Amino acid sequence: GLDDCLQQYIKTFEKEKVGGDQLLRITHQELEDLGVSRIGHQELILEAVDLLCALNYGLETENLKTLSHKLSASAKNLQNFITGRRRSGHYDGRTTHKLPNDFLTSVVDLIAAAKSLLAWLDRSPFAAVADYSVTRNNVIQLCLELTTIVQQDCSVYETENKILNVCKTLSEVCDQIISLSSDPMVSQSAHLEVVQLANIKSTEGLGMYIKSTYDGLHVITGTTEGSLADRCKKIHAGDEVIQVNHQTVVGWQLKNLVNLLRGDPAGVTLTLKKRPQSTLTSTPALLKNMRWKPLALQSPSREDVLPPPEALKLSVAPPLSLPYISTHLNEFSLLAVFRANQQGKKT
Repeated sequence: GLDDCLQQYIKTFEKEKVGGDQLLRITHQELEDLGVSRIGHQELILEAVDLLCALNYGLETENLKTLSHKLSASAKNLQNFITGRRRSGHYDGRTTHKLPNDFLTSVVDLIAAAKSLLAWLDRSPFAAVADYSVTRNNVIQLCLELTTIVQQDCSVYETENKILNVCKTLSEVCDQIISLSSDPMVSQSAHLEVVQLANIKSTEGLGMYIKSTYDGLHVITGTTEGSLADRCKKIHAGDEVIQVNHQTVVGWQLKNLVNLLRGDPAGVTLTLKKRPQSTLTSTPALLKNMRWKPLALQSPSREDVLPPPEALKLSVAPPLSLPYISTHLNEFSLLAVFRANQQGKKT
């Protein structure tokens, strides 16, 4: 399931017996010592480890309320950073256009916190609720505004003023979500559920629609009516595919996930990450055999999983009243500004 560009490093990692504990603490220098010299390849690996850590450690505690608290804290930290700079005796924001590196780092952290919140608001059941949908759109707009502001050619003082306004509004949006404590969906965490599908007919396939997000997650967007996935009544739009036959697929390329799903016509075992529902009727499952797999950064695309090619000609669009829309908040533009600043260039 590794990204194609990382295949070349597999033998080295196996030879050096790099285990999970070492991967959790691995650094850029250690990756370079292992032969991973390209910065982009190092980032793919490190981001993949972060993705699995977030899944493993955040599953039981992560919910809409805690994610809103984190985003609010990030916004207030950035506000405090700006006001603290202005109180210092060496503030030069009115005369320089160069943003400090630690300032850009705080903005990137804020965008990351927003993306975690949007990953929840962007899916069922929240995507179908008008108030949450409006909140989602507001957060997206504010974050896009942030990425635009830091790349404008104006004084640091002017940039800071604009960002202070955005942070203030973001904090208010988060406070509004937190105030909805009476809504049980706000405080419910995600959980894992194992679903077994057996006797897969070659003429039908599984009948699932899967979309890969930009950050390596695989989200089910719907099922074909009357298909095996539909009849089991346990697979819903917004579910994340975490494992296939107890093999972790987080961060895999979509084509490799599809090949694994097609591997055994006798049946397949799926481990799904499910978002809150009005009534939780399923039993959480233990996450078994969590293996490291690197992140595949790719454009979101849809795959119709397991219907044979001839059946695809008869299929229609995914049966969704509200289709899943992947949220693009590009941190790479911010990182480009960050690196340019490190090199002493004016952005």
